[in-house]
Amino acid sequence: MNKMENVHKIPLWKIFTITAKIGGVTIGGGYAMVPIIREEFVIKNKFLQPEEFDSLLVIAQSMPGPIAVNTSTLVGYKLRKVPGVLAAVTGAIFFPTVIILTIAILLGKFYDLVRPFLNGMKIPLLAIIVVSVLKLWKNSVRNIEDLVVFSAAFLIVTILKFNPVYVILLGIVYGVIRSFVKGPKRSDRT
Repeated sequence: MNKMENVHKIPLWKIFTITAKIGGVTIGGGYAMVPIIREEFVIKNKFLQPEEFDSLLVIAQSMPGPIAVNTSTLVGYKLRKVPGVLAAVTGAIFFPTVIILTIAILLGKFYDLVRPFLNGMKIPLLAIIVVSVLKLWKNSVRNIEDLVVFSAAFLIVTILKFNPVYVILLGIVYGVIRSFVKGPKRSDRT
């Protein structure tokens, strides 16, 4: 099936319910949601190829705002253009908005009761984030040049304390220059 034909075949309610489900059950948000978004859109429903999702994830990480909403926005656009964005973002923020409002109301009154729950979530959420990083590493660092660029960016941010935004901008400039010098790689196209 042609990808353009596929754009109108995925129902908007399906995009909404997938992102709403993810947003409603993924405590921790952000990077904790990325493997679940990948699972739903790439593996379970096969709406995107792994390389397409990884490209969207890289773009989402480069944009300001919450990564889960950014990823949902880009996935929605890829699947159904602007109506897909509206369905995906509405779904992604629906339950978190309801939950955070409820928590904000109750937290002041019951913080001491909730503290053990919050402390217990830290390590499992860290594990989920590490899994996301490892999957992104596997699909992104494919040769020695990628490893050198990763190492340089990591050191610049962690040791030299450069603002990550500037490092991302430098990465974009590097990618553009590399693309002109070497030509785009097949895996860079979506």
